[in-house]
Amino acid sequence: MSATVKKDFEFVFSSKEQKSKLTVPITIPLSQTRIKEFVGRLVTAHDLPCYVEEDLRKQLQTFVTKESSRLFDEHAEEVMAKVTKDAKQVDDLVVKWTKAYNQEVKTYAKTEEVSQEQRFSEVYHSLIHSPALDTLLNLEHTYSLTVEDLIHQRDKDLEHLEERQGKDMQQALNTGKGNTYTDEQISQLAQRHFDNAQLIESKWTSELNNLKEIQKREFREWIIKVHEDTQTPAKSPSYIGRVRAMSNTLPEAEEEERTSAITRLEESFTVHLGAQMKTTHNLRLLCTDVLDLCRHKTHTVGGLVIPQPQRLQTAMSLYSNNLCGLILMVDNRLNSYTGIKRDFSKVCEQSTDFHFPSLDQQFSNVDKEIAKFNELKAQKKMSEEGDKISIKSSSSSSSGDTQLQDKGNKIQVGDFYITKHSNLSEVHTVFHLVMDDSTRSIDISSRHPVILSIRNIIKLCFRSDITTLTIPLLLSHEMSEEMTIQWCQRRAELMFKCVKGFMMEMVTYGGQNSRTIQFLVPCGLSEEMFASISNLLTTIFRLSNPVVVKSSQASHVGR
Repeated sequence: MSATVKKDFEFVFSSKEQKSKLTVPITIPLSQTRIKEFVGRLVTAHDLPCYVEEDLRKQLQTFVTKESSRLFDEHAEEVMAKVTKDAKQVDDLVVKWTKAYNQEVKTYAKTEEVSQEQRFSEVYHSLIHSPALDTLLNLEHTYSLTVEDLIHQRDKDLEHLEERQGKDMQQALNTGKGNTYTDEQISQLAQRHFDNAQLIESKWTSELNNLKEIQKREFREWIIKVHEDTQTPAKSPSYIGRVRAMSNTLPEAEEEERTSAITRLEESFTVHLGAQMKTTHNLRLLCTDVLDLCRHKTHTVGGLVIPQPQRLQTAMSLYSNNLCGLILMVDNRLNSYTGIKRDFSKVCEQSTDFHFPSLDQQFSNVDKEIAKFNELKAQKKMSEEGDKISIKSSSSSSSGDTQLQDKGNKIQVGDFYITKHSNLSEVHTVFHLVMDDSTRSIDISSRHPVILSIRNIIKLCFRSDITTLTIPLLLSHEMSEEMTIQWCQRRAELMFKCVKGFMMEMVTYGGQNSRTIQFLVPCGLSEEMFASISNLLTTIFRLSNPVVVKSSQASHVGR
């Protein structure tokens, strides 16, 4: 049976003292919203008198309703007749309709249970914006000091082991004092040293992980209990007792910890972007080590070690729409064994992350996702080329696919992966952007994979409530020999223009809110070069300058 059917509609009316009849075909079903329009077309096409229009509309509406109901009934009977012939088809329809109702109709949907992670995040957000704020930060800081102490013990133990093994190896190699070791014995000694070092390191790793797990469990339990105490009507004895108990746990600062913090070069600007709908953004030029934005620095008041002031803002905005991101330039190996990745891993290790998995666990999750992506890409490649590969060249093509898959297992230049953190100083999200030596060239363009990825990162920040993003202006975290004055100026100009264009483009993605972009330059940059880059920024971006109105005091007096 077709979905529509033609029916003849007859309309009888009086015209010039005689009765007339109009018969027109109507497509059933006809939308109720189109009846008035259809009546107007009939009146115009058949030159009907205006006084019959209302009667025509009522009769047409009655006719459409009646014929539509009849059509639906006939169609339903026909479908039911087909369904009742096959019992399996009936069962399948019942399952599909039940699933549809459970997923689409709120009345029939199952009540979603709030997960433990979601409940903890809501509780933490409420407490961090309550009078328990200071106590909460002090508790986190006390836990981090305990972790730092254990790490210090581990480093001293491993250093002592390395010195002792170095002396043993030197003695074995020194054959001039009556000691004779064969090559095999030296190899066995080196293997024994390696096994002992691995054993000691594994022991300390296990102890550190256990400490962090205990701290994480205790911290979450304390958060939940304090929140439950705040829900009581009186809000007193237990709540105040828990807060006061934790408020008196701050340690005294050592003599070397009472030194003043190291200052850094910094300059801020307010700019307007856009042609018609202008948006205001904050730009900041920083000259500091990238990890200074991550590590907790010593801060003392009255001889006591207290959390750093920046840590307060980071904690309060953890579950909010004002997150902070950082771009970290890394190589294409997904590990934390060398370079800036190793230093960053050590910073993350200094304290327990109470809200997100550890850095190693997040790396493991990223590795699994990369493996899935490479597998899907290899399957798609093989399926696209399957019909083109002849029997004669099948072996060579298979070898080519293997090489492609092996190449895909490594992260490519311009790719980036994301890690989340709650235990860093001024950062919530880290974008690990893969780079290579090509970024050292003075001739890179705006189409370079790394710069295109920065565009994607900015786009992701605009969509994900990351309102502060730190970008390495020179695409490097340290100064090198090729970074001459000309090189730095050209690179800074390229980055300023690209970032400006990216931000103006992101207005289409809901980028009307104010953002903060921090351009980071390495510590080795001279003050003269810093000033030159600062002047370059003001020429590329449109600054928001205040309007100064001058008035003459004499003119006011005369009036």
